[in-house]
Amino acid sequence: MDHTNISLFLLLLFSASIQAAVRNQQTMMETLPAYAMAVNNNVLNTSRCQEEMEQFREAVDRGVVWSLRMLDTSGEPGTGFMGGNNYWLGDRLQCKYLTSNVTLILSEKALKNNSRFRDPEKEFPPFELNFFSARFRHNSTMQYHIEIGDENQIILGLCLPASCTGQELGKMLQKVFDDRTLLVGRLYSADFRQIEIYDMKDDSEWLLNGKMIVIILILVLLFCTVLVGTLYDIIIYQSRLQRKRQFLTFENNNTSEMKNDMEEKRDIDHEESGLSELKPENRMEEVLVTFSAYSNIQQIFKIERHTEGVSSIHGMKFFGMVWIILGHTIFYENFIAANRSVGYIMSQSIMSQLAGNAPFSVDTYFFISGFLLTLMFLKSRLKDNKPVRLRTQVHQFCFSLIKRYIRLSPAYFTVILISILNFSWYEKTATISYFEPIQDRCSKYWWRNIFYMNNFYDWDELSWSWYLSNDMQFFIFGSILLLLSVTHFYAALGLGIVSIISSIIMNVYTVYSISYVPTLDTYYANLSWLYVRPWIRIPPYLIGMATAHLLVKWNYKLHLPRKVLALCWIIGATCNCSAIFVILNHYWPITLSILYVTFSRIIWAFGISWVIVACCTDNAGVVNKFLSLRMWIPLSRLTYCAYLLNPFLIISMSLFSNYVTFIDVLATGTVFLGVLTVSYVCAMILSLTTEVPFILMLRLLANRDRRRK
Repeated sequence: MDHTNISLFLLLLFSASIQAAVRNQQTMMETLPAYAMAVNNNVLNTSRCQEEMEQFREAVDRGVVWSLRMLDTSGEPGTGFMGGNNYWLGDRLQCKYLTSNVTLILSEKALKNNSRFRDPEKEFPPFELNFFSARFRHNSTMQYHIEIGDENQIILGLCLPASCTGQELGKMLQKVFDDRTLLVGRLYSADFRQIEIYDMKDDSEWLLNGKMIVIILILVLLFCTVLVGTLYDIIIYQSRLQRKRQFLTFENNNTSEMKNDMEEKRDIDHEESGLSELKPENRMEEVLVTFSAYSNIQQIFKIERHTEGVSSIHGMKFFGMVWIILGHTIFYENFIAANRSVGYIMSQSIMSQLAGNAPFSVDTYFFISGFLLTLMFLKSRLKDNKPVRLRTQVHQFCFSLIKRYIRLSPAYFTVILISILNFSWYEKTATISYFEPIQDRCSKYWWRNIFYMNNFYDWDELSWSWYLSNDMQFFIFGSILLLLSVTHFYAALGLGIVSIISSIIMNVYTVYSISYVPTLDTYYANLSWLYVRPWIRIPPYLIGMATAHLLVKWNYKLHLPRKVLALCWIIGATCNCSAIFVILNHYWPITLSILYVTFSRIIWAFGISWVIVACCTDNAGVVNKFLSLRMWIPLSRLTYCAYLLNPFLIISMSLFSNYVTFIDVLATGTVFLGVLTVSYVCAMILSLTTEVPFILMLRLLANRDRRRK
């Protein structure tokens, strides 16, 4: 009897242990995609991949350490799915260390303690591993979406045998989807549709196509030109310049006692002219010197105020770019964050409006562009106040347009080439994917970029360079208005006013026709029509032109009583603050939406106009002193290249990371400061290699034309 009871007890215990093991296996299949795929390895024909996946499954069932480490480094559903966490990335670096037999270097005591719980000889798998990125879509309606690309795409990281191909892994994963094995799918009423499984091993074969070879050759040629120009400048030109200085100093020291004050003054002028006449000996050497990084960095950091009376613009340009980079950091980071819905909710607070309304800084740049164009034109007219023939006007317009194109294009085209190269690499190697295929847009629509017309196309077909197209088109239109104003001032004035009124009408029509309300989903859905079109964005540019006209007409003098001055500051500040902080309740009636979208940029431009007028007429006090600090001048010169590079850097940093990003005030602020610093360092490199050389070459051509005249 006793033996029978004992046997029955052991049988029940064994049966319970088997059931527990089965339950554990079922639980692992439901929660661990890598294990679920291994269980379904029978969908493969007999192959090395199938054998190693079966070996992996058996090792997991026995609790062997190396198989558990493979599971641990593979991705699994995490928290925050309903808030937008579609990143089941796992740990790519740990997978790399696992297949490379890399382990922690610990003391003998620690190693001995660890070996009590796991066998050191079973730490590493008996076959080579590779990291894969599986991408598939879900159809759950429980996740918050704002209707932008790839919101329903899930990325799953898998640390599995290197012998497996993406196609073989796809068969196993599809079986998991077909059987609705994963608990997350049943929990959130989601089905999954596979896109592709990418092998994250970089074999560099993508570099061997003709397009990439041409891009690399162009970039190498640019680098070699800068290198040769720098070496020539340092070794030959600067040495010759130093010898000339020493000779002139020696000559002046030997004869100074015999000269009166007037003679010394003439000798100083002669010395300066002697130094200025020391130039490269031929055109080739002139071009080489313009590419010298040594001299160009001095050009960037040269502290001179070329725009007399409007030095406050340097500060405005720099802080405007700081604001843009802050907005870009939040904008681009949020698209690849695991808690993107949290970021959207945070953006609704009052203080977040400062960062969320960074696009107004773009209008500041449009205003400054129109202001400076008009200011430079009027200054040149004051110097040469002769009647201008139509032929001369056409020549001036064409020449200024060519100068503008050469001024903007080299740095722009270089960033396009680097972007194609950079994001093509990330396409093959990054675990995370970005919803905008930047490399495809740059390659496919290159002609739209070089002709500065990409702002006429949909948002899905362009990148952040839309601003340059608007700026170029505004420059052309503004130049025509200025040339027309020389002979027909009121016609030019009327055309400018009609343009602003037409823009207002187009804004009203667009907002009404799409029933726009200022919520995130409608904002992103209508970027093509409300954000990038030139007829929508031109008013601040024209207001900048009008402001420059008034300042020149007033001769930079505006005397106001103290109370009136205070009232002007209150009105100007109200204009800017109302544009930024007015959107707290996003559910507006269509009438308020029309008023805000139509007039917010115009009101903002008037606020900026007052700041410029106050600074230029000595009515800004400490504001003007701060914005006119000399240290802003070099940073202001780098804003163009910083604008080109900061989205490139933000997206690249996110794609390069092996881990998912989370939106948080402190973390995002830290990322912003890092991006700001790196953007300006890289902007300096881009400027001294592409922007400054062509500016200097334009000066050489202009000086040669003057000498001919």
